Amino acid sequence: MNKLHHNERRQRCLRINTQQSGFSLIEIMVAALVLSIGILGVASLQIIGLKGTQQSYMKQQAMSVIQNLTERMRSNKEGVFAGNYVVPDSNLFDCTQSSLPDCSSASSDCSSVQIATADIHNLVCGYKTSTSSRTGGIRNISATDISTFSGGKLSVTCPSGSCLAGDLNIQVNWIERGLDKSQAAVSEDSLIINTRIAP
Repeated sequence: MNKLHHNERRQRCLRINTQQSGFSLIEIMVAALVLSIGILGVASLQIIGLKGTQQSYMKQQAMSVIQNLTERMRSNKEGVFAGNYVVPDSNLFDCTQSSLPDCSSASSDCSSVQIATADIHNLVCGYKTSTSSRTGGIRNISATDISTFSGGKLSVTCPSGSCLAGDLNIQVNWIERGLDKSQAAVSEDSLIINTRIAP
């Protein structure tokens, strides 16, 4: 009797062991689908994060240009009130001027007009020595220039039409690039600051 009972139990165990156990192909395919959807979601978040970082960097660069310009204006208030810093569109600014005076030292004898012209020229066109490419400008003049922005523009206006009160509207525009080199420019972005240079 014990032998019979033992044999029945053994056969039952063999039947259970011979049945298929583990994952089926359908379960594996569903798991792979769920995993691939998750990976695609993480990849799209990565792209959105890179775009946000790039936009933040460009706005920081624009703010740096505006701060640089306002500091120069505070050093040359006479030029501000006379409207010498007004630039309706930096694309119209002549960057080929070669006879700009050096107004960077304290001993230089430059007028407020010359200082303002040199300040705007350096911000729009960049800095250039005789042997190097032009760097740090808002726009490119030649193919070797290293500019601050892609498609950058600077606009400085006096809202009331007169700069005697020291009210200024400073706008920096640039083109947001795509994340991939093959992508075209996405859109134009800008940073606008309204400020007052006190007498």
